[in-house]
Amino acid sequence: MTMLSPDGRIEKGVLLLLGAAFLLLTVFSICLVRAAYFSPLSKYPGPKLWAATLLPNAWARYNGKFLPKVLQMHQKYGRVVRVGPNDLSWIDERVWKDVFEHRQNHQEFPKWRVGPALNGYRGILSSDREDHSRYRRLLSHEFSAQSMKNQQPIIMGYVDLLIRGLRDCSPQEPQDMVQWFNWATFDIIGRLSFGEDFNCLRNREVYEWITAVMGNVKAVSVTTALTQLGLGRLAPYFVSKELVGKRRANYEYAAMKIAERSQMQADNDDFLDNVYHHMGKKSGMVEGEIVANASNLVLGGSETTATLLSGCAYLLAKSPDKLRNVQNEIRTTFASEDEIDLFSVVKLPYTLAVLNETMRIYPPVPNMRGRSVPYPGDTVAGEWVPGGTKIMLPQYVAGRLASNFRQAEDFIPERFLGDPRFENDNFAIFQPFSAGPRNCIGKNLAYAEMRLILAKFLYNFEIELDASSYDWISQKEFTLWEKPSLWMRVKAIEH
Repeated sequence: MTMLSPDGRIEKGVLLLLGAAFLLLTVFSICLVRAAYFSPLSKYPGPKLWAATLLPNAWARYNGKFLPKVLQMHQKYGRVVRVGPNDLSWIDERVWKDVFEHRQNHQEFPKWRVGPALNGYRGILSSDREDHSRYRRLLSHEFSAQSMKNQQPIIMGYVDLLIRGLRDCSPQEPQDMVQWFNWATFDIIGRLSFGEDFNCLRNREVYEWITAVMGNVKAVSVTTALTQLGLGRLAPYFVSKELVGKRRANYEYAAMKIAERSQMQADNDDFLDNVYHHMGKKSGMVEGEIVANASNLVLGGSETTATLLSGCAYLLAKSPDKLRNVQNEIRTTFASEDEIDLFSVVKLPYTLAVLNETMRIYPPVPNMRGRSVPYPGDTVAGEWVPGGTKIMLPQYVAGRLASNFRQAEDFIPERFLGDPRFENDNFAIFQPFSAGPRNCIGKNLAYAEMRLILAKFLYNFEIELDASSYDWISQKEFTLWEKPSLWMRVKAIEH
């Protein structure tokens, strides 16, 4: 098709097309300039391209490189950075109180929503305020001190199975500790949640739900990035068939486990006892809600704990002096391994400091879901912020900023033990389990389980990092870390 008519004139249709394209480009440019320079959020610093359009934000999330970029921005611009036309990353301890906790005479800052489970129901991690409160009431009993006492023999059994399995391995052959810790925590959460484990430790193989859970997390993360751009409906064309399959598999495994659990007695000494006692009542859950929460329980109770333990083993292996300190504490506190249990590990302050320092540097949930400012607006850290603004406080960034922690890139557990060198560290910013009514319901159990596994592991073994995993901690993030294998030599010792 030629742009010229037979007498040499430019065709009218082509002129209209060019004019429309120019008009669209002009309007788009005006919108970008307006968003970057004339928005109510334009007073906040940050890259102008990120302020003008969501494209760089969504692209960084899509590629798993969002948090390192945000860290660089905070290092350059300070505690508040504009990371999108309507998005602020706010590294200030007051944000926990103002945004995440309940403030009298203030509206709730609603949590960013993600899509429901494939059955249309939302679990405790993505539900609205009313459903979240109902779910939490039903589940909270199983995370009490008395319940932990009842759960101790179950947890101890799997930790002992982990130790026996590692003792069977040759000290010359590197072991994938990500895999071992995943097996242990997945078996534990399976038994505590559904009344039966997944036989990971006994069979020494990955139960397919583990990979499905992580595939689902990545699929949701990538889909959310596309949804930011209004391209959520195109997700099937951008999300790999493998991830789509894992998302469906995650739902199917959850539905299968709940179907099996529903055939057992209500009193099965697991997290769902109270849930099944309340089925059919207004305050209870329907079966679809139980299925949606099953995946949340597995994710929160296994993957995050295994991630923390993997990161801890890596950082200790890279810091021989800290490794010796924590081994000495464990091995001198307990005369025999039989003395190590879910409650006696509270006598290990250095071990707890090691875990906290790991969570500062390598938080299992590096960027917990943020909140939206309610309309018409509210105060955050003493500043008025317009309604609809999205606020996030990524723990990965908070823990790595030199303005919060001295020698922020160094692994120094002593900072959590009152070392005067770190008296000016901003410990109030450190909230790896979140804060407020939506904080992690399993925080106390998680701390006890992590201390128990780490204490038993380091009581029994000397560890050495394999050269192939030297840079293991450099990972992509899709809501959670995309962890490679962590190869370590594990040598059993006799006491």
